[in-house]
Amino acid sequence: MSIQTAERVGPVFHGVEETDDRRFYLIGDHRLISTTAATGVIAKDALLRYAANQAVEAVFAELPAIVIASRMKACGNTRNRCEHDRNERCDRCPCVECKACVANWLADRHKAHSARRADEGTRTHDVAEWWSYTGEIKPYDQDIAPYVKAFEAFVAEYGLTPDSVLLSEALVVNRGAGYAGTTDGVVRFDAAATEAAAKLVSRVTGVSWKKAAKLGLTVDLIIDYKTREGEKPKFYPEQALQLTGYRHAPILRIKNSDIERPMLPTDGGLIVQLRPDGVSARLAVTTERTYRRGFLYALGLTKWLIEEGPAAVSSHTFVLPETIAARARKAAKDAAAAPASATEPAPAAA
Repeated sequence: MSIQTAERVGPVFHGVEETDDRRFYLIGDHRLISTTAATGVIAKDALLRYAANQAVEAVFAELPAIVIASRMKACGNTRNRCEHDRNERCDRCPCVECKACVANWLADRHKAHSARRADEGTRTHDVAEWWSYTGEIKPYDQDIAPYVKAFEAFVAEYGLTPDSVLLSEALVVNRGAGYAGTTDGVVRFDAAATEAAAKLVSRVTGVSWKKAAKLGLTVDLIIDYKTREGEKPKFYPEQALQLTGYRHAPILRIKNSDIERPMLPTDGGLIVQLRPDGVSARLAVTTERTYRRGFLYALGLTKWLIEEGPAAVSSHTFVLPETIAARARKAAKDAAAAPASATEPAPAAA
């Protein structure tokens, strides 16, 4: 239970440093695995079903075109990636009409939808971050209106104000463990604000919610906003691991600088799911046990897959002794020849 007075960490703490294909944060001389890459190592049956459903929906929606494509010979350019402008065409461009091209489009259809969902989530996060600094909802596109309304409902239900946000979107760093990530921030919930806030504080502190409200108890929770396109709440274990990684990172890093500060102390983690039909705030277990037995295991597996996995099944890993000997002889021969060639006189001019 947080009794201490904490000052809000200003907007200098939000943002993301340079990343390498979304798997690493490059900070100084350190190449740190992203928190989401670590939790992404966990198999997600829901995502597999989602990808399959996207292909099935496309089949029924584009059935006439798919029937025609099934009778067309492959163009031979299906896997080509041209570098010219998308509006241009060349002889190497995929035709997008033959059987191979349409099959490739169906197989990758979920990627476009995932990119759209990620973009919607990013823009919704921007609205929430702006509110945390100004108390206002900035203009937004209508496609994210359901999520913004869900965010407003969350703020009202728990009696939050911008002063409740101790830390907005921020980069957290754990060099010792070798990872970094971007958290949506730390929010203080006051039991005296609303009944929902009192019951949330009660669950964290173990004090009855009426007594918590009377005493004005507060808890500081690291939060993660999740936009969900479907209706009804749905939560996954890896979401708890993601919050756990954020919570146990010891450092906050100021964007575009070398300035760092200690991570704010927190009482737990909270997943805030924003949906078209409403909002659900779900506490997540982010304890030391979850960190050591859950998150660090996932992080270790991710490191192994990236750094050692390819060599585990490479044809070049177990080299024949005679090959090693041949390489050594060649290296010795090259080394012996190098000084001689360097001292040879230049040929006379004709």
